[in-house]
This record gives sequence, C-alpha cells and structure tokens, in this order.
Amino acid sequence: MNWRHWLPSPQQMSNAAQLRSKAYRDSTMQQALGMIVVLALLAGLLPFVVHWFVAARAGTVLPLAQAVRTAARTHEALFGLGFGFPWPVNPLAVGELYQTLAGLDQSLPGWLAAGLSALGEWLNWPLSWLTLWIVYGVLVMVANKALGGHTTLQHFYAATGFAAVPLLLTGLSPIPCLGALAVVTGVGWSLAVYIRANAEITGLVLPRAVAAVLLPAPIIGLLLLIAAGIFFALSTLLAL
Repeated sequence: MNWRHWLPSPQQMSNAAQLRSKAYRDSTMQQALGMIVVLALLAGLLPFVVHWFVAARAGTVLPLAQAVRTAARTHEALFGLGFGFPWPVNPLAVGELYQTLAGLDQSLPGWLAAGLSALGEWLNWPLSWLTLWIVYGVLVMVANKALGGHTTLQHFYAATGFAAVPLLLTGLSPIPCLGALAVVTGVGWSLAVYIRANAEITGLVLPRAVAAVLLPAPIIGLLLLIAAGIFFALSTLLAL
C-alpha cells in the first residue's frame, strides 16, 4: 500500500499550515482522512502516557483515576488550602472507594487496567477528530451553498482536513501552564486554516468564508440547549 494514497506530503501539510493558497487544492478526501487519523494519534501520544501513569498510580482504570484526582484536588482545596490544615489524600484508598461505589471487581493488575483504559482514550482521539470534521463540515457546506460558494463535498473535505495540522499542539495539554496556551494556539490556528481552506475551495470572499465557518457553531449550541431542555423536562415528568 502506497502511503501517498492516504497522506499528503509533509511539505503540503506545512504549506497548508502556513495558509498558502495552493496547498489546499492538490489533495484527496482519502488523504485528508488518513492525515487526520495519524495526526490525532500523534497528538494523543503524550496524553496517553500521562493518563497511563496517573491511572497506574491510582491502581485503577482511567475514568476512576480521573475521579480520584478530581476528588483529591477538591479535598485539598476545601480542607487543605482553604482552611490551612494538611489533609493528605491516599490515591489508592480513594481509588478503592470509587471502585466499591461503582461496584467494580478489579480482576486485572492495576497497571494493566490503567494501560488498557488509557489506550482506549488514546484511540478515541482520531474518532473524535473525524466526527467533528465530518459533522461540522456538513453544516459548513450548507452555509457555503447559502452564501454562494461552489465546490464538491469531496474537494471541500480534502481541503478542510488540513485544519488538523495545527491541532498537533493540543497534544501538549498535560504540560502545566504551557499546555493551556498550546491548546488555545492550536485551536485558533486550526480555525484560521479551516477558514482559508474554505475560502480557497469555494471561491467565497473572506468575510463570507468566515461567516460560513462560524455560523454552524451557534446553531449547534442552540440545538444542544434545546436537547438539554427536553431531556430535563422528560426527567422531571418521569420523576413525578
């Protein structure tokens, strides 16, 4: 299998990240798909290692380990920092408590259960990126058509897939302080690449390309708000 069928060249990815116009036209949707999967796995590598270490230290699976960390930080904030008294928290003890509350029987060694759960979280990175790319892309395409843009779905996805390149920076999220800055920078840069790719491939002027990319966001937010309201209303009715 030729990797060029599934990935654009590194130079093309670099050109796209630098917002060079010709970089968005000589690729395929298949290459965009492969690129997103590879970049998502690379971005998730450091979080995978950190998650495995955190979960293994707690001796449990990742979701419970994250709950342990949250409980420990809350406990420290409320009873340690807030009132000036030392309240040491034993992660293993809290982990056992969460396992008991969840009714889980930990049959695997802690490090193995931690590794498998962290691996599942890592493999979810490309699935999340692909879902966002496909679903949000459909809404942007609808906005493009409404604003007078002309392109095929295949060409649109091939071009906008390059927005995944700056998202490599989100893989630095576990690093204190620097991680938050890297995530904000990566997301903002990715948005700029997406807008430039959309403008190039549809022929829209920049203001319309920006509007087409940003318009679906409040629509999705409104739909989620409506869905949450319906869910809350049904839950209330069932509770009566």
